[in-house]
Parts: sequence; structure tokens; C-alpha cells
Amino acid sequence: MDDIELVIQKQIENTKIGEDVVLSFKGEPTIIDIEMVFAGGWIIKQEIIPGKELRFTKGEEGGLTDLTIKLKDYKGLR
Repeated sequence: MDDIELVIQKQIENTKIGEDVVLSFKGEPTIIDIEMVFAGGWIIKQEIIPGKELRFTKGEEGGLTDLTIKLKDYKGLR
């Protein structure tokens, strides 16, 4: 498991139910695609622009079944 995956996993685990989980991507000069899969088949997809954060409230265990974070390739200004 990559270091960043471990950091995100620990942050989610250490957040109490009902509190916000805040994942900050400051310093990443790229667009970030987020996909959250929940029990019951609900899927939320979000695109985060550079400098913004992902914020969600932690619910009961088993609600969030998968979290995928992808950094899009950034080739600089053209």
C-alpha cells in the first residue's frame, strides 16, 4: 500500500462517526477524480480542481465500501 493510501485510510479510521473527514490536495497541480461507492449501490463521482479539498461526513461502518482517488496527468501549460 502506498504511503498516501495509508495516510488516507488512517485519517478515515481515526475520524469519529458524525464528524467530517477532510482530505486536502493542496500542492497538487492536477485535477483529481474521486469515486465513492456506498452500500446499496450508490456511487458519487466528483472532480476536484487544484487547491480544493474533499470533505464528507463519516457514517456507520460499512456504508462507504470503496473510495477511489485518481490524479489526472498534468502536462503543464501549452
